[in-house]
Order: sequence, then C-alpha cells, then structure tokens
Amino acid sequence: MARTETINSNDKKLPSPEIIVKTLEQIGSGDHPLATALAIIAKEGTLDTADIVQFGNTVFLANRGVGANKNKMVGRAFNVDTGKNYLSNCLEYLRYLHEKGITHYTTTFEGPEVLKLMQLLQKLVEDIDTDIYIGRAEDGSYIGYCRLGKDPLPKDI
Repeated sequence: MARTETINSNDKKLPSPEIIVKTLEQIGSGDHPLATALAIIAKEGTLDTADIVQFGNTVFLANRGVGANKNKMVGRAFNVDTGKNYLSNCLEYLRYLHEKGITHYTTTFEGPEVLKLMQLLQKLVEDIDTDIYIGRAEDGSYIGYCRLGKDPLPKDI
C-alpha cells in the first residue's frame, strides 16, 4: 500500500476528490480495486441522505438517518492533513453537526494515530455535555460514537 505525505491545509487546500483519492492510496481500498472503491464512494455521495463537507484537507462523508433517526448520522473521514489540523477539522465537523441538529454520530476507523486523535477529542469535550466513546470491533478496527449535547463545542484545540 502506497503512502502519501500529509498536506498542511494552511499551506495548500486540496479539492475534495483529490483528498479522497490520496486517502485511499494511503490507507488502501479494502477488498476492492481503487477504481471500484472510488465508484462506491461517489455513489454513496449521491444518496438523498448523504452529507459531504470539507474542513481543511479532511473530507467528511456521512449519511443522515430518516424518520425517528433523523438526528443521527453514520460516516467517515478522508484525511491528508497534518495531525494537528485533522484534530481541528474534526472539532469543526462536530460543531457543524451540532448546528445541523445532529445528536448522534458514529464512525469506524483504524490505526493508532487516529485512535490518539479520538482520545484527544474525548479530552477536549470532557467538561461539556458532549460524550465521545471509543470501542474495538472484532476485526481490530475501532468504532467512534459521539453523543452531541446542548453545550457549545470548544472553538480551538
């Protein structure tokens, strides 16, 4: 699996499609060839429930629930930004979700670097009524769950 360098969004902001491609090149595309994975992501992004937003060099793709689950989202992040910027981008994304009225967000992720980032996010929100939980899946990946409260989220890291 090829590794790409991080690209500091303070120096150069990339377009969303380039971020997604670079992320897949970096972390792999699972059981699918890269072109197939990109087609799946493109199709997912066209669903009526899809919400795609970019902060820095991080793209967040999530799907919003319907009916009784309209305030819940399940998604993932595609990141090529620096660690500090990624943390900042995630916090900005949580503020974005909060403003949209989302109360619950779930994601899956892999790797010790992203785990550390999620643990830092946990610490950033520990004094407010937002909770972040991290669990381990049977396949070794992680599941991140965020319950957004009513308190405003921190502005800075």
